[in-house]
Amino acid sequence: MTTQQRLDVLPQQRFGGELGVGLLTALYVTLAGAVAGLVWAAVAPKLSKPEVLSLSGAMFHPQVGADAWFLVVGGLAGIACTVAATLAFGEPGPGMVGGLAVGGLAAAFVADRVGYLAELDGSTKMAVAALRSLGITPNVAEIDFRIRSLGVLTVWPIASLAVVGLVMAINAARR
Repeated sequence: MTTQQRLDVLPQQRFGGELGVGLLTALYVTLAGAVAGLVWAAVAPKLSKPEVLSLSGAMFHPQVGADAWFLVVGGLAGIACTVAATLAFGEPGPGMVGGLAVGGLAAAFVADRVGYLAELDGSTKMAVAALRSLGITPNVAEIDFRIRSLGVLTVWPIASLAVVGLVMAINAARR
């Protein structure tokens, strides 16, 4: 009686052990945060001069939209980084999981800062100039392009770890 040999889709491939995999994963995920920050700055809604000059509550809608778009971009980036790490390093182990979690949180902070810097010359300076033309000295922290709800920064590592759980469940079911 012969048994079928199943192809192991996710072989154990370790480069330098779990610590090396964890450090490499955390490093490349953190660097991916810069790209995600530029994407987020490009797709998120911005302040418009008429909204700023009207001094209405609509002026704050783009700030809520920026947080919502960060959820989308950060979640997709977390999924993409996990897929890339799994393809590069094989079956997720403790090092990869730690690297994805730590790197994902660091990448979210990097993305927030890169997005802020990318929009500094655009919407923030426009809003400050518009409010000063009305004789109002604005508090830049209230109108700049940044994350307002710090909880959205956790979407990147949460999405990464959810995909790791899914990959491990699928791989365990195949064995």
